Amino acid sequence: MALSFKHQPTSGTSFLPAYNDNIYVVSESASGTYSQFNFRFNCVVQDYGGGVPFSITMLKAPIYYGSTNKGVFNIGRILENYVSYDWDYNDSAASGCINSVFAYQSKFGYEYSTGSTSPIVLSTGVTNEGVRKVWNAALTPEELMNYAEEDYRMATGSTANFLTHNLNKRIHIDQKDWLYALHAGALNRLDVSFSPSGSTTITGTAQDITRFPIGANIPGGIPVGTKSYTITPKNSAGTTIGSPYTISIDDRCSKYSTVDLYFLNRLGGVESFRFNMLRRQSVNYNRKSYNRNPYTLDNTAITYTYDSESHWKTDYYIDEITRFTLNSDFITEAEADWLKELIGSPYVWMYDGTLKAVNIKTSEYERKYHVNDKVFNLNLEVEVSAMDKSQRR
Repeated sequence: MALSFKHQPTSGTSFLPAYNDNIYVVSESASGTYSQFNFRFNCVVQDYGGGVPFSITMLKAPIYYGSTNKGVFNIGRILENYVSYDWDYNDSAASGCINSVFAYQSKFGYEYSTGSTSPIVLSTGVTNEGVRKVWNAALTPEELMNYAEEDYRMATGSTANFLTHNLNKRIHIDQKDWLYALHAGALNRLDVSFSPSGSTTITGTAQDITRFPIGANIPGGIPVGTKSYTITPKNSAGTTIGSPYTISIDDRCSKYSTVDLYFLNRLGGVESFRFNMLRRQSVNYNRKSYNRNPYTLDNTAITYTYDSESHWKTDYYIDEITRFTLNSDFITEAEADWLKELIGSPYVWMYDGTLKAVNIKTSEYERKYHVNDKVFNLNLEVEVSAMDKSQRR
């Protein structure tokens, strides 16, 4: 018996994106095994997050069509159920992101019977993968094909970026924002250098992913007069272990009230973007009605009359959804490319004095270029997730 891997995620990779395919191809070389009745491969996925492994599922697959001894497993849909996101609007210090990472091990085996009606002989754990982890990222097809862990995981000698595709950000001085880092405990702190003067340090965590408040919520606040600041990830020895990140202060003003949207990006971090131009608000009503008898029988006068104050058509259920049309200030081409992630994000929140969950209603997004349009902004329609209901009748 010899069960072996013919395809598996990149060798030596400890972290993989949770929301992409996670495919294994296994092969059994012993013909006396795979030619048995009712032969199927199996894959047991174990949870390693708590230190003591336990099985969460067993997948089974027949010999793959067109082959004689190979089985194919895609465990991506299993793994994605064990990650979510980590974010807190009231963050004032770095926090570990325990819900964004899941540790697992895959064990492969097979089953068969010696006759068409004989009992099944089950073998599990014939060949095993090492323990790996997934984090709550959903890479593009191009990124997945070229996936290299060192592009995302900060470590000694690394030039990995923070978990964002917006590599140089501009925010308003009163705008909250965050940076997330995948580092498996290697990142000790962020050194922040303000321009024209000032500095601060944000202490990290020992978790695999850490989120850092780096906007108006940065520990100690942004010094008055700051034009920009650079954030450098460092280990406990003071060595830089990733690419520095520069934030510019956007001092453009507007006569309109500001609205900040916070959204889960494709790499698993929550980021912010400000809409500070024209805003419109509308309410959509949904009604359910029935027709009732509008006549009233008067037993004393023996009359059967219609009262104009009676409802013939009766609304027995009414709910309402509030929608906002938001407009941003002018944006750059790089911001236009990054903001596609806002349109496609499954988690979005809006702050306009109160924090509320919203859903993006915009279904089309035109990528703008300065060669075609000298200036452009982002127009977006969102609706409040909470439904408001009137009294029932």
